[in-house]
Amino acid sequence: MATLVLTMPPSPGLPLSYEHRTLRAHEAYKAAGPSLALKNTSWLRGQSIMRGTLTSPRGPFDVVAKLGTTSNAINALRKELTFYQKLRHLQGDCIPKCFGYFFSPSEDQNFGCLILEYCGKPLRSVYDGQGDIPFALRVNIINVIKRIHDAGVVHGGFGVFGVLIANAKPFVVNFKNASEKVCERRLDIVRGTIAPKREQFGCPELFRLCVDLQIWKPRTFTFESQRFPVEDVSSPAALAEKNSDDSEPIEKSRADAVHATVQHLLDFYQEEFPGLEDWHRQWLAAGSPLPVQKGINGSSDGDVATGLWNLQIPIRSPMTGLASF
Repeated sequence: MATLVLTMPPSPGLPLSYEHRTLRAHEAYKAAGPSLALKNTSWLRGQSIMRGTLTSPRGPFDVVAKLGTTSNAINALRKELTFYQKLRHLQGDCIPKCFGYFFSPSEDQNFGCLILEYCGKPLRSVYDGQGDIPFALRVNIINVIKRIHDAGVVHGGFGVFGVLIANAKPFVVNFKNASEKVCERRLDIVRGTIAPKREQFGCPELFRLCVDLQIWKPRTFTFESQRFPVEDVSSPAALAEKNSDDSEPIEKSRADAVHATVQHLLDFYQEEFPGLEDWHRQWLAAGSPLPVQKGINGSSDGDVATGLWNLQIPIRSPMTGLASF
């Protein structure tokens, strides 16, 4: 049975007996041949995850070792192992390769070690201070989760360390809360459409991720501390009418409606309205004028004020037949 000779980084919090040890492979990894060795290790997070070089008959590998020193932690690692086995066809593609689970052969020692391919840094740490996560990467993350769901596994919770990025490619990790379950999604994920209702979509996990990663456009519009369905306020005119307030001058209400609509489009539809930011800047510099009544009713005067007043938020239902991904 294969063994793992483990050299751990020295630490004042660990006894010397922890620094060098030989572990036995889990029964699922009964590979014969020379022992594996994990060296050149360094701590990645606390004293539960470390990085190192795994030497094996197949060559050296850059790996991560997840350690367990309590019954609960060891059980969590063994549970993760079962899901890496179930998702073996995805290893090295969208989840890390798994090199096995190893444990102390002595019954009086609680020590387990799950060896995984090193697949980069956590998503949030990669993009902290670097702006928004690129849309193409967000789409790829959703595609990865769909593939995992299609294999009959629900991840069960994405924390800060749930997605790793290597060469701009996402890898999903941390399957300690995963479960075997048929995905409940009832709709294709169609980018550029407004978000469906949760009960329409079905799968809670994919729904939450699509919302968090802004794959869909928002289905509500917040204006003057009120939230409206976006279909009901898809233009400045509709928004101003919906928010009519006798205590506020009509001109101010209309100007506020234009500004709010432009901001919504800049936040969520900027690629469909090139030049809108410049239009808005010109309009503000001119004192936020409104078109005369004939312009409000749809004349084609061509001035910036009329153009902004006649803006329409593109409403695309998730039930339509646009291409999914």
